[in-house]
Amino acid sequence: MNMITPSIIGIGQTDVREHWQTSIRHLAWYAIEAALDNAQVSKVDAIYVGNMLAGQLSRQNHLGALIADFAGMRGIEAVTLEAADASGGAALRQAVLAVKSGLVQTALVVGVEKMT
Repeated sequence: MNMITPSIIGIGQTDVREHWQTSIRHLAWYAIEAALDNAQVSKVDAIYVGNMLAGQLSRQNHLGALIADFAGMRGIEAVTLEAADASGGAALRQAVLAVKSGLVQTALVVGVEKMT
């Protein structure tokens, strides 16, 4: 059996501080842009977004599709995962499983919260 070993090939993040004038889409995009640049990747097969509070705070429950569309990543798998404080970890786990399955070659994982 040929076992695929997933790797983290790029990272990006926004500053952790108050972002009163920045939308959750923009916060995610800034981190995505940095990660794709760091990885030297221009195309991904799937995006997994971990978020705990967007449904309650901004009434946006499907961030995966919202962020994928905002980032110009149309026609790919876009999933939102909520697992309280472990939402980012749950998103990473699903991306790892997708890559290990062979169905996804390059996955993007985003953890984003907007509380200000």
